[in-house]
Order: sequence, then C-alpha cells, then structure tokens
Amino acid sequence: MILERLIKLSERKRISVAVLAILAAACVCYIAITRNSVVKLQTAKANYAGIRTAYAIAENQQAELLNFEEIFKEKEKQLQEFQQQYFSIAEAVQFFENINAMALVYNLKPISRIISEPMEFLADKEAKQQQFLKTQSAKIVVTGSYFDIIDFINELIDRPQKVSITNLHIALPVGEEFYPKASLEISLVTDSSKDTKK
Repeated sequence: MILERLIKLSERKRISVAVLAILAAACVCYIAITRNSVVKLQTAKANYAGIRTAYAIAENQQAELLNFEEIFKEKEKQLQEFQQQYFSIAEAVQFFENINAMALVYNLKPISRIISEPMEFLADKEAKQQQFLKTQSAKIVVTGSYFDIIDFINELIDRPQKVSITNLHIALPVGEEFYPKASLEISLVTDSSKDTKK
C-alpha cells in the first residue's frame, strides 16, 4: 500500500520521501549509538567514583597503618626499656653466683650467702607483662673495712638492672676494732621472657 502511494508520487516527492526515510533511519541509529555511549559513560563515571572511593579508603588505611607502625615501635621501645630494668633468669643466677667473688675483689671475707627461690612478683598481678616476673633475694654477710664494704655495695647496685639493698647492718663485732661485719639482703626481679627470646 505504501509502495503504491510512492509510485503515484512525482519523482521529486519520491526523492524527498527517500531523503526523509534516510534521515529518519540515521536519527534512529544516532539515538541508538548515543544512548549506548551515554550508558557506557555513566557506567564509567560510576566506576571512576568507586575507584576514587577505594583509593581514599586505601589512603586512610595506609595512614592508619603508618600510625600503628609508629605506635608499635614506641611500644617495642618501651618494652625494651622495661626489660632492661630486670635480670633474665640466667643473668640472675650468674649475679648470685658471683657475689662471693665480688666480695673477695674488695678484700672482704664472705661469711655466708643464702639465696632464696624465685617468688611471684608482688605488683599488679592483673598486668600481662608481669606474668614473667619473679623476685629473688639473697642474704649475705661479709667482714672487712668499712670503705670496702661501701664500695662492694655500690658495685652490687651499679648496674642497668634494678638491685635493691635492704636490711643493711654494719657493726663492729665484739672485740673487733677495724673490720666491721655487714649483713644485707639483695633483692632483684627476674624476667623469664628475656630467656625465652634467646
């Protein structure tokens, strides 16, 4: 029916109809192509926004990670400083074994040395870092000159680890004029975690 109408039209009108048909087809193709491109562009924009969001999250996580690394380094430094205050079990054994030899270096005569067994550290038992800590002490008695006794005591406490001297008594024994007798108790804290790391 459309073909019959086209045949009845003059040649000039047929050309116009053909041109219009071609333009209409071109418009339909253009719309189809453009619509597909618009959809792709919108998808690309959404993907780009997602990538930017992921990048921002990654940057924040990296900043947090760097912050955690700094915190970790600081805590590690604090732990090392904390551990330097205490003897390892092996160091404590060596220290107590050497007390008599140290006394002899200061011209003191060791009379006795009683070393206690390690006991629980009586600080905050809730603290996890203290589960490895124990106290140990030794009671010693030496005789010698007063100044040698003082030098010997200074030698005992002059070290990076904490060494406490308690119950110090220096007195001249009956009938003695020059060489006092000193009795004292040495207390220290051992950290068994230092031995497990070696």
